[in-house]
Amino acid sequence: MRPAAALALLLLAGPAAAESPLLALPGFPDYAVLGVGSGPARIGDEDRLWAAVPAARKSFGQRYVSLEANYLSINLSRQPGFQAGPAGILRFGREEAEDENGRALDDIPISVGLGGFVAWETGGPDPRDRWRAGLGLLQDATGADGGHVADLSLRRWFPVGRYALFGIGAAASWASGNYMDTYFSTDAGGGASGYDADAGWRDARITAVFVQPVSEKWAIGAGMMYSRLLGEAADSPATLSADQIYAGLGIARSW
Repeated sequence: MRPAAALALLLLAGPAAAESPLLALPGFPDYAVLGVGSGPARIGDEDRLWAAVPAARKSFGQRYVSLEANYLSINLSRQPGFQAGPAGILRFGREEAEDENGRALDDIPISVGLGGFVAWETGGPDPRDRWRAGLGLLQDATGADGGHVADLSLRRWFPVGRYALFGIGAAASWASGNYMDTYFSTDAGGGASGYDADAGWRDARITAVFVQPVSEKWAIGAGMMYSRLLGEAADSPATLSADQIYAGLGIARSW
C-alpha cells in the first residue's frame, strides 16, 4: 500500500493543471516515482505530447517535502489530518503557438509561481479509505504574467480488494485578470477582432486513478484527468480545445 500512495501523486500531475497537491496522502515513507504521461502541449492546445515525469517525497514525521512533476509543496504542520505550508509551481509557458484563426500568439516564458496551501484529511483505519479537501494559491514570481491562480480540490480514496486502491477527485481553478490576459487574450489582426480575457474560473477537473502494489516496496498504476476550460478561457481564440485529457502510467518504490 505504501508505494501505491506515492505512485498516485504522479499519475495525474498534468503540467498545466496542477495548482495544488493533486492526490497527496500524509504519513507515508520516503519514495521515488517515475512515470510516463500524455497531455496537451500547452493549456488549451489540441496537440499532445508524451513526457517522463518524476516525483519524490521526504518525510519528517507529519511534515514533508513533496515534488509532484512541476509542483513542489512543503507541509509544515505537525497536526495529524491538517496540512499547510509553502508551495511553488514551474509553468512551462508557450512558444510558436497560433490561435484558432491561424494568428501567432505571444510567447510566454517559463515562469515560477509561489504561494501556499492548506488541506484537511480524514478517514478510517485503512489508509486507503479517506477524504481530502484542499485550497491552494500561487502568485507569479518571475514577471511572466503577474497574476495568481487559486485552486479548490476534493478527493476520495477507496480500498479495492486486499491491497489495491481507487481514487476519484474534483477540482477547479480561479485565475486573476493578469493571468487570464496573458494566457487567453489575443490581439486584433488578419481580419479578426481582438479578445480580452478577464478574471474568472479557468477550468474544472475530474480525476480517476487505480494503483496495484506488486510487492512490499513496488507498485504500478494508471490514471486519467479530464479538464474542461471554463468561461472566457474556453471562449478565447487562443484555446483550440476546451476539453483537455491527461493520462499516465508509472512505477513507484518506497524505502
